[in-house]
Amino acid sequence: MNLLLIFLLFNFCYAQDAIVKLENAYKNINDANGSFMQTNYIKELNKNQQFKGVFFIKGNKIRWQYIGEFPQTIYINNKTLTIYDKKRKQAIISEFNEEKYGQLPLALLSRMADLKKDFEVKEKSDSTIILIPKSKMGNVKSIEITLTEAEFPVKSMKIIDAMENIVKIDLKDVKINTSLKNSLFLFTPKKDDTVLKY
Repeated sequence: MNLLLIFLLFNFCYAQDAIVKLENAYKNINDANGSFMQTNYIKELNKNQQFKGVFFIKGNKIRWQYIGEFPQTIYINNKTLTIYDKKRKQAIISEFNEEKYGQLPLALLSRMADLKKDFEVKEKSDSTIILIPKSKMGNVKSIEITLTEAEFPVKSMKIIDAMENIVKIDLKDVKINTSLKNSLFLFTPKKDDTVLKY
């Protein structure tokens, strides 16, 4: 067996070990919550935008809440997507499907227990794996996941689209299995809110 083949086999085995470790960790997580810092790099403008907020995950439900100058909350509840803009007092409700993963990479955090079903897995470093979608997933070209030894195995995600734009999400202070209430993931409009359904 030549050295190149040994090297390739080693990388393949490590990537498989990393993905198994990630998937197994997710199987023991009933819910998770913490804070995030999101950096969007727009290649055409050569510009970075930063946002921060808090998040909650439970099964196939996500609440992703931006705080600061542009307060917005995104709810994903199974197949329903709700985007609520607090300033505009407007909610947009639509069906959630795989095409929207391109615009909402955060949704991937709820489905990492079965990644090999939807992605080809490659190893970049000892703590980083790269996911290549097997079928069209919005404009997503690749997803880079940095792993950690903490109870919640994902430290950060970097999503690169077909236009080479980058969304990087860094997770902090993540707690797991705190028995999050289902009501956290339900959008209840206020009297003066406008609700649009598509």
